[in-house]
Amino acid sequence: MEYNVKADLEKAAKHAEDARALVDVAKSEGRELTTEEDKRFDDLMNLHQKAENAADQKRRLNKTFSDSVEKLEEKAERSGKSVDEVSDNKRMAEQVLKSYLMRGLNGLTQQEAEFYQRAQSTTTNSEGGYTVDETMGNKIIETMKNFGGMRSVCDIQSTSKGEQINWPTNNDTANVGRWLAENAAATNTDLVFGTTAINAWTASSDYIPVSAQLLQDSSFNIEQFIVDALSRRLGRLSNTAYTVGDGSSKPTGVVETSLIGKAAAGVAAVTFSEILDLKHSVDRDYRVNGTFMFNDNTLVALKKIAITSANQSLWQPGIVGGAPATIDGDAYVVNNDMPDMAAGAHALLYGDFKHYLIRDAQGINIRRSEHVNFLKNQITFLGELRTDGKLLDVNAVKHMRMSNT
Repeated sequence: MEYNVKADLEKAAKHAEDARALVDVAKSEGRELTTEEDKRFDDLMNLHQKAENAADQKRRLNKTFSDSVEKLEEKAERSGKSVDEVSDNKRMAEQVLKSYLMRGLNGLTQQEAEFYQRAQSTTTNSEGGYTVDETMGNKIIETMKNFGGMRSVCDIQSTSKGEQINWPTNNDTANVGRWLAENAAATNTDLVFGTTAINAWTASSDYIPVSAQLLQDSSFNIEQFIVDALSRRLGRLSNTAYTVGDGSSKPTGVVETSLIGKAAAGVAAVTFSEILDLKHSVDRDYRVNGTFMFNDNTLVALKKIAITSANQSLWQPGIVGGAPATIDGDAYVVNNDMPDMAAGAHALLYGDFKHYLIRDAQGINIRRSEHVNFLKNQITFLGELRTDGKLLDVNAVKHMRMSNT
């Protein structure tokens, strides 16, 4: 089933136009918005944002379903099995996971235990934990994209082992070819390669308690509960690190390693001219896939500037064909781990985020305990994701630094 985003986008555009009309009327009468009009303006912008969020959620659901079908076909091709056989294994993996979550390893049937042994033989578990099947792990990873935004635009690589990797880096934007005269020999121009260490830091969800009585309720969907809980906790934790992490036993944030592209004149406000300067501080080779990134407060400020100044290039709501909203024709990502516009803050980013590498190692591991909250009659679950992240090319993403005064 594919969700239709057009109605939500049209609704969002209508709210934006109604907000713009309020401003236009006030301008035509040579006055500022009244208190009542100002409140109406804010209400319309909130409705607009809700409609945009609904459209974005449907886009992600459509992509998740499409990706899951593609990954099933890819797995079948890699393993030399039929799609039906891979699909049967997927269903069995889901059944075993459910049994493990409900009753633990000792509660598996003989058939489930045999499947578990085969499936886990290729992975390394932590203290008797359960490394979830690739399809369920992918579902958690995909859902994590909803929390923050980094995973929706960055390069994500998965590895079967968790040791440190010296990942190659490259910036070839300064090199060009050359014209050759007849019979002239070609000249060698080396690529500028380097390496950076990519680790596999452990992100923990902390304990997630569930009452034993609830687990025994046949209507309780424990798998979805775990997917939601792990996605929320690991998604928020890791996104913060990918954004502003200091690299100490965690990923190194893109905000921390990006270069300055523009120094804003204001402490808590930017101009369209400054946004254009930020954009064009990035080499045009990276602007092909250029994306803006900022938090929701900054987005609201930019929308209000766009509407009150009638500058449709600064922010343009998406309408046609389900296209997303844009800033100067480029997509943007709302990442609430980005700092607010404040003194000295790096509040806006622009560039090609595919040059930020997210490395996931050894899948998602789930541990189950009946002892941690024994006296409360609760079963506790803990999820772990080994991951790291670094900006491999600092020329690919640049930030706007707000003024200190």
